[in-house]
Amino acid sequence: MFLPKVIIEKDKKRYVLVAIGVLMLIIFIAVNIVLRKIINFLVLQKQSLKSEFTKTIKLDSKCPDEQAGNPSANLTIKYFYSPVCFWCILEDQHFDELLKKEGQAFKLEKYNREDCDAVMQEYKLSLTPSFIFSTKNDSQEYTVDGYISKENLTKVICDVTGYCLKDDSKSKNNNIQKSQKVKINFQ
Repeated sequence: MFLPKVIIEKDKKRYVLVAIGVLMLIIFIAVNIVLRKIINFLVLQKQSLKSEFTKTIKLDSKCPDEQAGNPSANLTIKYFYSPVCFWCILEDQHFDELLKKEGQAFKLEKYNREDCDAVMQEYKLSLTPSFIFSTKNDSQEYTVDGYISKENLTKVICDVTGYCLKDDSKSKNNNIQKSQKVKINFQ
């Protein structure tokens, strides 16, 4: 069996094209390495910020009595609860999870109904849990009486702040009932 002879001609154009190709490959690899390092740095920086905003701070004042999240966030959620309210216990769990995932996205102020009844009356709230949503850009405050599902809280935070939280535990029933839908337009 005879192998064909490969004749390599010395052509400057081919050498230049090969050199350009190798150079481009080296540049792409270097850019990829640099971008990966930048992304890893940003991820580590974001994770280091999270622990700061996940803690709930007991305040000296009674109204609000607790604060959590990012004090300088654009979105403020005033949450009115009662210690004996079943739905409030569920809301507390939702907020604990949301604060652990993206506590820098919002500021949470917790108001105990027993101590802050006058504030509730000022906002014409009658139920627990109740919420007041406000942003720094908008002077109007939006009130919601009653339970809000974790999915809807996540949606409000995503729509208002741009921090779209990743929900690890998707609910089995993704169809939210009309009575549960919360529409808050901050524009």
